[in-house]
Amino acid sequence: MGVLRVVVLLTMGVVALEQLLFAQEGDGGIRAWTLLREQGLTGSLRVDYFRSSKLLDDETDFTGGTAQFKLLPVFNEMLTGKVEARLTDPAIGKGAETSGSLLEGFVSLHFDKGDLRIGKQIVAWGRADGINPTDNLTPHDYVVLLPFEEDQRFGTMALKGDGYLSNDYTLTLFISPFFEPSKIPLIAPAGTILIENKPTSNFSDTEVAVKLNKSGGAFDGSISFFHGFDLLPDARASLTPMGPVIELRHTIIDVIGIDMARNFGKFGFRAEGAYFITEDHNGLDPTIKNPFLFYVLGVDRTFLENLNINIQFVGRYIRYYQDPEAINDPFLRSLAVQNAIVNGQQDQTSYGLTSRIGDKWFNDTLEAELLMFINFNRTNSYFRPLVTYAFTDHVKGTVGGEVYQGPDDSFFGRLKKNESVFTEIRYSF
Repeated sequence: MGVLRVVVLLTMGVVALEQLLFAQEGDGGIRAWTLLREQGLTGSLRVDYFRSSKLLDDETDFTGGTAQFKLLPVFNEMLTGKVEARLTDPAIGKGAETSGSLLEGFVSLHFDKGDLRIGKQIVAWGRADGINPTDNLTPHDYVVLLPFEEDQRFGTMALKGDGYLSNDYTLTLFISPFFEPSKIPLIAPAGTILIENKPTSNFSDTEVAVKLNKSGGAFDGSISFFHGFDLLPDARASLTPMGPVIELRHTIIDVIGIDMARNFGKFGFRAEGAYFITEDHNGLDPTIKNPFLFYVLGVDRTFLENLNINIQFVGRYIRYYQDPEAINDPFLRSLAVQNAIVNGQQDQTSYGLTSRIGDKWFNDTLEAELLMFINFNRTNSYFRPLVTYAFTDHVKGTVGGEVYQGPDDSFFGRLKKNESVFTEIRYSF
């Protein structure tokens, strides 16, 4: 089924749906719809086209359909909830299965001095734009064929409590025995078997995090601590009767983090950093990432009416650094290099620059954005232009692309197979 045909069919369908839902107030179906809307029901129907997959393969031309629904029920003054689910077929006509996923599903208990949330939830920490060293609690899906950064997030089962110490200060406790890793593009070398071992879901593997947050006044900031499993894997190799096996492990990390934000006139300044203590305390195991410092310093300002420019400096420092290219064993060297590329540990110090430039026109119906990330070490980069136009209050169209540049042994250079253009038409209600 061609992209144009899918777009035309969806447009006809959403127009008919809009007429059905809002035409006759006396109809029983409309009354049921109104009741759901009163409980916070919102959602979207989307058709997306991607020129390439995000799996480092040679597959092309993906047309997918997605339905997403969110419900925010209010049971009483003390008890509320949230349910958000996604139903998607990322490759219509290519034999891909339609799959459903619960992005979030939790209940919240509200008290005078705090809130308690129990269930599957997204807990995003950090004040920097898009790159957050302190954001280690819930995973991302980096291979999903949807165009926006918020599409990559999905929740994990956890308990989160917020205690309001004052009008400005909040103490947060996060506990989860149900670890979920991020989904990243990986490919096994020829002749090897790739397996991923996830930590077991039991109390001995419980993740814990705590954060003291200040919000309000001229200065916002927080300090935090996380003990749990790394969302990104480390690779270890072994020889078995079946042949060479590459095992992906999510090792334990302890993260001490800080972030802050403050405005000076028309300029907004943000800073975020974290020190990661890994299982390889002395940097002697090339199959586990070394302890490291990861930080972001940014400034943004809005010019004219809607032109916003955000620029961030990104840095890493690797403690106990050893060059993975200097390993004598060729198989271990290859594995260590891949670990270093994925985890940003090819060099002891590395620096980069991100920029997000966005503007709006025609009463905010037309939006454009350019996101850039340039790594100065090994000169590799990522560019994502994006244009969105609102045809009506309910229908939007998006066109964009993803461009990766750099040598094959660099972070963005290894993703060049995933270069793509994409389009989306979305009906929201």
